Amino acid sequence: MHSPISLTMPIMGFIAPGADLPRQAALVRLLTAHMFEIPVEELRGDSRGQPPAALARQTAMYICHVNLRLSFSEIGRLFERDRTTVAYAVRVIEDRRDGDEFDELVGRIETAVSAMGLDRRPSIFCREGYVSSQC
Repeated sequence: MHSPISLTMPIMGFIAPGADLPRQAALVRLLTAHMFEIPVEELRGDSRGQPPAALARQTAMYICHVNLRLSFSEIGRLFERDRTTVAYAVRVIEDRRDGDEFDELVGRIETAVSAMGLDRRPSIFCREGYVSSQC
């Protein structure tokens, strides 16, 4: 598996935090494909694809939902899938994160997304109930 730092450096010019959602989702697909060591094209196919590609696609959908805060419908449009497929993908990844190795992999993708300023989740202070001007 690859380090998120080595990946973020060459693509910083590709996208900015204020970029539109399709470009942000494209970056999540690119990061995820890189971390899963599969061609990014395999995440966009019309079919389910091979199991590694399907798991990578589900992970990218999960990251878009959790980190980019996109709805299932928005993600479905961006990935050319039904919203129920996206909901299923999010459940699959949530369940798989119980495993330490897979959780670490998803965590590295989330770290890369955050490092690029694309993470829309509230700060830890907001999640823990602290008063903050950023909440």
